[in-house]
Amino acid sequence: MKRLVLIVTIIIATLPLSAQVIKLDVGTTFSSMQDDTPMHNFSNTLVGSSVAFGVDWLEKEWFYLSSEVGYITTGGAERIEIMDSPGLPTGEADWQLMRHNIHVNTTFRAKLSIKRFHAYIGVGPKADIPVQIELTDTYNNATDSNLPFLKNEVMFGIKAEVGVAYNFNDVRVGLNFAYLPDFTRQASYLNQTTRNDIFKLSISVGYIL
Repeated sequence: MKRLVLIVTIIIATLPLSAQVIKLDVGTTFSSMQDDTPMHNFSNTLVGSSVAFGVDWLEKEWFYLSSEVGYITTGGAERIEIMDSPGLPTGEADWQLMRHNIHVNTTFRAKLSIKRFHAYIGVGPKADIPVQIELTDTYNNATDSNLPFLKNEVMFGIKAEVGVAYNFNDVRVGLNFAYLPDFTRQASYLNQTTRNDIFKLSISVGYIL
């Protein structure tokens, strides 16, 4: 973990040196837990947020690289039916499992340009470094961050994306839709196959150097 944090720090410090565009990306995430068992815990969509500092670099006529370092929330939601002592339903509780992460990614983007406008598709590796994991129970209005059944470790995965961007003189404005599935499994026991599926819709504003 310490080694990865050091690598992220080095990336943040050195990427602007080769940047052609420096940008801020802000978005909304839609995440859920997926598994291969009948349990399907936290498989409902949890709406979260993301914000990242990024750079576009090594930009050529048909492609460029895009790297980001920032914050993202992942997880999933679950609706639980509440029963009284005879076993009759008395209400429902919404549980939200949320991971707060430092997010890092770099994608290779193939682009098609028309004057100041370009569209692109991209793919590349990503990693989510957990800062805090919490379970919120709306029925009891309680939040618990002591969750031994989840792995408190780096989640590795991939980022696949499509987007568009437009250059206004020295400013680049973009719209991006991304799919960021985790390859690393989340649960540490019982439900070993659980992983996170994340979708993200974001806008970006950048300065062209």
